[in-house]
Amino acid sequence: MISSMVKSAKRLQRSLRPVGSVDALAGARVAGWACSKGPVEVEVWLGNRRVATCLPSIARPDVAQAFPRMKGAATSGFSLDLPAGALAPDDLAEMKILARPRNGILPASTIGTFPVVGANLARKFATAGDSGIVGPFPKDVIDATAAVWPEACADLNTVEGQTRFVDRLKQVMNTASLNALPVFSRYSRYLSATMAHCRFVERHFPAVNTTSAQGAADFHCKPNSISELFSIIHQLYVLKSWGISGDFAEFGCFKGYSSAMLSYACAQLGINMHIFDSFEGLPPAPGSGYEAGQYAGSLDEVRDHVERFGHLPSVTFHKGFFADTFKTYTPPPLMCLWMDVDLEVSSQDLMVVADRLDPRASLFSHECTSGIFQAGEIRTSVSPDNPIPPMLARHEELGRPLTGRYVAGYTGAFWPKQGGIPVIDTEVLAQLTRSLP
Repeated sequence: MISSMVKSAKRLQRSLRPVGSVDALAGARVAGWACSKGPVEVEVWLGNRRVATCLPSIARPDVAQAFPRMKGAATSGFSLDLPAGALAPDDLAEMKILARPRNGILPASTIGTFPVVGANLARKFATAGDSGIVGPFPKDVIDATAAVWPEACADLNTVEGQTRFVDRLKQVMNTASLNALPVFSRYSRYLSATMAHCRFVERHFPAVNTTSAQGAADFHCKPNSISELFSIIHQLYVLKSWGISGDFAEFGCFKGYSSAMLSYACAQLGINMHIFDSFEGLPPAPGSGYEAGQYAGSLDEVRDHVERFGHLPSVTFHKGFFADTFKTYTPPPLMCLWMDVDLEVSSQDLMVVADRLDPRASLFSHECTSGIFQAGEIRTSVSPDNPIPPMLARHEELGRPLTGRYVAGYTGAFWPKQGGIPVIDTEVLAQLTRSLP
């Protein structure tokens, strides 16, 4: 009985709450309409400050026709100007417009919420200089953000610092006048386009390996999640923004699922992509738990998949086991590499390319777990099925010891401790992509 009464009271309250809409927001002027079954007052709030109020009084025959039982609907229109100085020139705030019953009993209704931009903000973003701050975001985006909100760029190497930065970026990207600035529009457009493409590939790429038995390790053709591959896609944009030149290399492509996503990203950035694979499956590796020939995708099959689901003109294929390929082939300078090679011996064979990597380059590898990344150090042990130790050892030899972070699934990211460009935390990147307009 009591529950029924409460529900009835709530329905009555909803029926008595004001209704309204904001029709125009131009400069400092807000216009719209608001009415209820009793007198209402319109309030404008910036953040937690009420900065303007007015009583609706402008004729609105359209509202009266739509709400004939609402008192004052015929004169429910309003137009008001924000007072000078209500918004600081360098500020970005949320404007909320409320319609509040004047009886002081019923709650107000929110009839509009908008981001508002201070007069100087766009100019400060557009004319930002070099901040000197290094982090896992595009250089120009960091510089622009630091010019306005230096506190948001205070510690970009931690998850907490990256989250603060992304919170500000989300505000910018959801404010049309700011997201239209080239520094932000280029970035958000790239993220939107590449994420949409990843989802397309995930939906339409062949799911099973028809040459393998159900239940076999290589039966499924999609060994990586979007989260894993999108971390690489994001880092390619970041590296290019920092002026790091060179090509991108993928070692081990199986059926070309990751290749389809990554080649599209490379095409967006004008980066050449190289795919190295035997196209005959894994080499023999006693004691690894893998069988020779597992994870095989023919060159014709992978090429077809990249053409259908990725960007074939961006890709050069290199057929052969790594040890044989690099007897005669010297790769071009590289900005980033991704390896899904499963085996220690394969990693050893491909690490001849390490001296072709830019000293600030990034590396991504499958066969990683979160436990190997400990306070900036990488703790792992040598075994036939572990490709990480040869990578670490080779970079130690080059005087570029690596640090890194866990990405997702079985993927980890690595970069030089000194001078490397760090990789964004996966959940922070997910927060950013979810907020894209």
